[in-house]
Amino acid sequence: MHTRLEQLPQPMRWAPVAVAAAAILLLLWLLAMPGSAPDAGAAAVPGEGDLVSYQRIVERMKSGADYYDAAHGVLVADGYGTRSVFNWRTPAWPMLLSTLPLAAVQGLVGALAVAGLALTYWVLRRDAGVAVAALGLVAVGGSLGAIVSPASLYFSEVPAGTLILLSVVAYANGWRRGGLVAALAALFLREFAAPYVVIAAILALRERRWGEVAGWTAGAIAYAAYFGWHWWQVTQQLGPMDRADPESWLQFGGIGFVLKTVGFNGLWSLGPEWLAAIFLPLGLLGLWAWRGGTLALAAVVAYAVLFAAVGKPFNSYWGAVYTPLLMLGVGWGIGALAGLRPRLTESPQP
Repeated sequence: MHTRLEQLPQPMRWAPVAVAAAAILLLLWLLAMPGSAPDAGAAAVPGEGDLVSYQRIVERMKSGADYYDAAHGVLVADGYGTRSVFNWRTPAWPMLLSTLPLAAVQGLVGALAVAGLALTYWVLRRDAGVAVAALGLVAVGGSLGAIVSPASLYFSEVPAGTLILLSVVAYANGWRRGGLVAALAALFLREFAAPYVVIAAILALRERRWGEVAGWTAGAIAYAAYFGWHWWQVTQQLGPMDRADPESWLQFGGIGFVLKTVGFNGLWSLGPEWLAAIFLPLGLLGLWAWRGGTLALAAVVAYAVLFAAVGKPFNSYWGAVYTPLLMLGVGWGIGALAGLRPRLTESPQP
């Protein structure tokens, strides 16, 4: 196993590990402070919460309503600020949920997750060996485990995060077209895939992969048309009953909200809340140590910075967009630490 840690001079190899350990201790201390625990029962609005609202929209669509009519009725009834287009999900995912049986949608997302896990194992085994690949499967598999709960599929962040993971491991295996298609599919499902798409496009431009740059450009034009049409459809719904959201999306929740998004992490969400304080630094260390992890590392950092500023307390489920990438780094982080351990007993070279 070869990592960036091994590229550092011998006295400096443990410096990144020490920084990660210090970050874990600091985050654990912050979580232990009174009033810092995530508010798991926070309601989205005076209505019944985002999940129930999404379910009601889909049920109305199954009864024959148009998406925008269904969404408008539910959003107004549940007290959402409908004058902001960002309170309206783009229609692709609700339309799929209303067209197919939920079990079929679960099977589709499950198939994408299995493909992502297979590619994860392939790249980790190739670059780090069977042990790290097994750790990676456990870490990432747990993060994707929300799919076993049908209700989680109403959050478009879940399939979008699955597709982003699939894109990263496709790129890592040299399947650039597959990585591009998966990323664009994630973007059409949830606009929160945009930071990942922008980073991937910038890396393609920096490396002068002109065919891929052309693909990103075409995808961006198609998405701009799609979102512009969505925006227009929203404006056609607005009337005297619609109001602006009284609270800004800019909440500056800082590291506390970032940890909440890390905590919304598939089956790992069932564990204690302090796991988020361990996963975040360890995952970042692992993605940095992985020589092929530039894309995933840049994406996780971008989402952490974004969510430190944007997001209300009940939006922790946004973390599903990037936590599979973070958990990909957790396997690498443990493997990198295991690779350094024998060096403690090495004798200095004369």
